[in-house]
Amino acid sequence: MKYFVFLDCSTLSHVATSLATEPGVEMVMVAVGGYQPGASAPDREHTLYARELTSGFIATLDIKQTDRVIIGACEPDLFTPLTSAFPPQGPAPPVLFISEKPVSAEAAARPNVSVVNLMESAKERLSGEWRDISTRQRAFELWSALKDSDRVLILTQNDPDPDAIASGMAIQALLGAGDDTAPIRAFGKVTRNENRAMLRLLGVKVGSVLPEEVKGFDKVVMVDVQPPYFKSVGSIKADVVIDHHPYPQRYKADFRVVDTGYGATATIMAEFLSAAGVKINQRLATALLYGVITDTMLLSRQSSTRDFEAFNMLWPLANHDLLSGMSRPRLRSQELDYFVKAIRSRREIGRLLFIWLGRASKEDIIPRIADFSMQIGDTSVCAVGGVSRDNVVISIRNMDPDLDVGAITAGLFAQYGSAGGHRTMAKAVMPLKKFTKAKGAAGVSQARTAILRILKTLEKTHPGLVKPLGK
Repeated sequence: MKYFVFLDCSTLSHVATSLATEPGVEMVMVAVGGYQPGASAPDREHTLYARELTSGFIATLDIKQTDRVIIGACEPDLFTPLTSAFPPQGPAPPVLFISEKPVSAEAAARPNVSVVNLMESAKERLSGEWRDISTRQRAFELWSALKDSDRVLILTQNDPDPDAIASGMAIQALLGAGDDTAPIRAFGKVTRNENRAMLRLLGVKVGSVLPEEVKGFDKVVMVDVQPPYFKSVGSIKADVVIDHHPYPQRYKADFRVVDTGYGATATIMAEFLSAAGVKINQRLATALLYGVITDTMLLSRQSSTRDFEAFNMLWPLANHDLLSGMSRPRLRSQELDYFVKAIRSRREIGRLLFIWLGRASKEDIIPRIADFSMQIGDTSVCAVGGVSRDNVVISIRNMDPDLDVGAITAGLFAQYGSAGGHRTMAKAVMPLKKFTKAKGAAGVSQARTAILRILKTLEKTHPGLVKPLGK
């Protein structure tokens, strides 16, 4: 194999020749037009000269299919005879065409030719650099906001999911802290089997904390959740908030990154760690990757380019045996009963499927049934409700691209508690006593009736989604 480097100006000489410096491989440099290589040009004394590239001259070079051709062109049209010298469908050497000007469509269309526009490539790379600088600055701001605190509380939603757990672990990694100085805590506990498996397999501790204990920490960091979520336990102030869920309510925080363009908070934290130069070990990579996978349903739901980039970065670092163990836990027999109940109690009202589970021993069964219910019938939106720990919980899933169920859920239920989400998935958590009192209802069964009446109002705001419910 040989490298053939064709140049018509000095502007691209160092770029082109630097690509042909493979050890033990001969480089043949050809100066085209009036170009005269400078004294520092590589292999200047063995340079060939061609006022123009004729077919006869090209034939004398004896370029073989196994050779590589690099063109550094200030005037791309000078090299048309070279790119046309090989049959378009026959054996031809690979040609890398480097230029700052447009290359002819005929040359660019040839299967053996790859065109690199240096200006466009530079713009793309520099655009990425601006983004990296911004991320690095934000990561430094986050670290600066917490570094002088002796005790930092990392607070998640009441029943933390993998995205929240992984994001909490990332905060610990950024601070170089552990459970003693930066514990991950929740006002509830981890109940879902997959999430408990994650804690067990990765050796992560997520404990419970009481609202009155929050004041004992120097700083409070909320990950994958925001202060309005905690209405049911009172006013909880956050010094730092990092989340990807939309919340229309206003609140104060010294440092806040809330970006609904991300499919997972774990993606935000992976970017911060990478930008800050923090080593992401296998355990943390596995957690972050699992957070991205579960919140985006393996990049199929509410995911962005940045989620794909985080996935690509974390995939080779993670332990895939552990990932498999987390994602395939066993269902207990009593949990299967909820699936049977969901199928029997389902009610289709237009394109909306409504399921009421009554009292649920574990809150996580409600969103799990919501995910499962999207496989039932031809409905495009599903709302699954139940009562867990004296809260009315509603999980909503959506496959209609014209609907934003996060906004719909907030509009219907935010006045009774915490409600909101994304276009494709949303959740409402409302104290049972507050909700039933506001709706003039009594008990769990009447809470179901009240929710159905609220859903009925969608007839006016979203015609065609629901149909008259009757009695």
